[in-house]
Amino acid sequence: MTASAGLAPAHPARLLVALLGLRWLAGVADNSGLRAGSEVAAVVMLAALGLMFLNRMQLTRDASLLVTGLLAWLFTGALSALATDMPRPVEAVALLALLLLYALFANAALGHWRSVAALAAPRRLLTGFIALGATLSLWQCVSGSGFIDPGKPGVIRAFGSDVHPVSFAIQILAALLALEVIRLKTGARAGAVHLALLMLGALALYLTFARTAWVMALMVVALALWQRGSAAQRLGLVALALPLGLAGLALSDRFADLASLPLFWQNFSFVETVFDHRYIDNSVSWRIVNWSYGLRQAMQQPLLGFGPGQSAHASQFSLEMHNLVLEGFFEGGILGFVALLITLAGLLRIHHRLPVATAADRQARRLANGFGLALFLAVLFSTSLVDQLMTVLLYLTLLAVAGTPTDPPRKTPRLSWLPPGSP
Repeated sequence: MTASAGLAPAHPARLLVALLGLRWLAGVADNSGLRAGSEVAAVVMLAALGLMFLNRMQLTRDASLLVTGLLAWLFTGALSALATDMPRPVEAVALLALLLLYALFANAALGHWRSVAALAAPRRLLTGFIALGATLSLWQCVSGSGFIDPGKPGVIRAFGSDVHPVSFAIQILAALLALEVIRLKTGARAGAVHLALLMLGALALYLTFARTAWVMALMVVALALWQRGSAAQRLGLVALALPLGLAGLALSDRFADLASLPLFWQNFSFVETVFDHRYIDNSVSWRIVNWSYGLRQAMQQPLLGFGPGQSAHASQFSLEMHNLVLEGFFEGGILGFVALLITLAGLLRIHHRLPVATAADRQARRLANGFGLALFLAVLFSTSLVDQLMTVLLYLTLLAVAGTPTDPPRKTPRLSWLPPGSP
């Protein structure tokens, strides 16, 4: 084997990181005033991933069920688009393209990031993502150019390298966990640079004032400690978490608006068609009303829904559902809902198959599974996620690096449509 041939397997891994970095930097450029850069980068990424797949025609076994679900979702979405008079057809095309991109990226990441040596490239990308994201977050808060909620004009929230604080906060959390997983997999010590990056990322997470991501981060830490601890340590964790949680709710004004929820529940009914909107004064009550109206509207077209990507334009509130399951049913009907369930089963299968051979594997698995559970709860109660490209890609990146075994490299099982010996 020649030297160049020996290096060949590393090329797709580096190319994958380059494509992810291109899309990330294009998004940053978009936020700086350069229009359509992120869309062009996404198209380039989709085309390159498609060529990578066609070059080998191999489906990674770990990603097979997830890819099946995403392709089923794409197919049912196309059926819905053809059968529905959609207010925004361009949104349907964009969402279907994203589903294909997710399938190709998941297959490539789980197929090419399969050795400890291949993790150097994603580690550099994650380092840049955290460092630049934290820098932008600080600048946005100091300069007053951050995100301002209409109901809280005095609070400036960082949105980092994304367009919204919540999506960026989830991204920075995924990047922090992926960076820590790579450290565990490579056996590196938690040196000053690594700790500084973790602190910068935590600062950026705080400056987003995104309580969804805050709760997700606490869940990941709590679950990791819970799984590692003895019965006595778990009891101590519960005894410590309860008062700290109550103190956080009492001291942070970020949760103060939730105090009106009891009054809201007293005056709300899921079966009433008319509701007094004066009782809605926070994002949680808005979501509950939106779910109620969205579910009733979805039942009007239960087979194929209102079309992919149409929830924000077809719903009575002109809002996304902020619930992945309801959005899947609203946009794709029963067929889209079934495809979504297959997709979720594919993600669950990847989490279940994460390696446990070494202590580093097990700790990385805890972090990845904790994030997966927290993200699942988030998409049920807070965010729709599907159209948040960088968030999904960083989640898949976390799964891919957590799936890298630390024991001696072995051949990655793949499903191939080419005969043995084919190039």
